[in-house]
Amino acid sequence: MVESPYLMKIKIKNDSNLLNKKVINKKKYSPLSGSELNYEPHKWNNHNVVNNHNCYSYAMGKIVKKLKDKAQPGYASGFNYLTDFNMTCNNLKKRLAKDNPASYIEKFDNRCLPGFYKVFLALDVGNDYHWWRQDKNRLWSHKPGSTKISNVDGSNKKILDPLKSNRKFTSRNYNKPCFYACVQSDLARTLDEIYS
Repeated sequence: MVESPYLMKIKIKNDSNLLNKKVINKKKYSPLSGSELNYEPHKWNNHNVVNNHNCYSYAMGKIVKKLKDKAQPGYASGFNYLTDFNMTCNNLKKRLAKDNPASYIEKFDNRCLPGFYKVFLALDVGNDYHWWRQDKNRLWSHKPGSTKISNVDGSNKKILDPLKSNRKFTSRNYNKPCFYACVQSDLARTLDEIYS
């Protein structure tokens, strides 16, 4: 009997895969699993979605009609509110693991398992977090807060690798990289009934 890859438990011994040291990615593009989402600005940039969804819901690939509050990591899984003090890479990793139970930390140079696609997290320490996701076209895109989704960085260049891109924007500087992770949109609890 073959077990579903979505139910397997992946153990991480420590935080060695968090990007707390200089990492040199050897590949220009992160390899695709075949499960990446399409870059579809028309779906995310319309007036019914753009103001109510943020980078986290975008990274998780979830649009919820009549959404009242923006999704935050861990809220759908019972975590307390994020503050300037608990907004850390490790804490956000734990919240992602609860919201998206099959998710796991992965390196840029490695392919995600079938059914999963890659996301990236960075912090503007003490102020904000931000998520990017890799799309079917191999490039990365993101949704800065209540603004439109974009596939360019702070220098207005296409994003080949969010770690190497310019993450300094007009009002935020996400200069603290956290990790790459593989997620499965259909298993995400990020926008449960608590948000609608």
